[in-house]
Amino acid sequence: MITESKEKDQLLTEWYSFRQQLETIPNPLEETTHFFLSKPKTKFYTDPYDKTTWPTPWELITENEYCKFNLLLGICYTLQLTERFKDLEPVISIVIDPYSKTVYYTLVIGEFVYGYADDEWILVTQLPKSLKTQKIFNMDPLH
Repeated sequence: MITESKEKDQLLTEWYSFRQQLETIPNPLEETTHFFLSKPKTKFYTDPYDKTTWPTPWELITENEYCKFNLLLGICYTLQLTERFKDLEPVISIVIDPYSKTVYYTLVIGEFVYGYADDEWILVTQLPKSLKTQKIFNMDPLH
């Protein structure tokens, strides 16, 4: 039990240090994405359609298992908990491509979106107009 507690403390400390770095680095969106892409993956963990089931930022970090949706939550929460991005108004959307029937979980921060193109941020204007929105979540401030 002590070992598990130490591991959780270590994860939280690492995450805190990373958030401090985000205050000044030149590419915070990309760096945050890389931070979470290196974490343990799981196929399905969180129900993206039911916000009441979403982990808090601290639960997410200490559980340390990231499905595609949790990856998006991790990026969003991390940016929200910095001084640099505390006033941003992120939006998480679930969209579907009507032709391929592919479902995408997207995070919009200003004019950028993550979750449509493979592991990269693109401009919102680059999203295909054919995408159909299934659900939109305006994220509550964390400060």
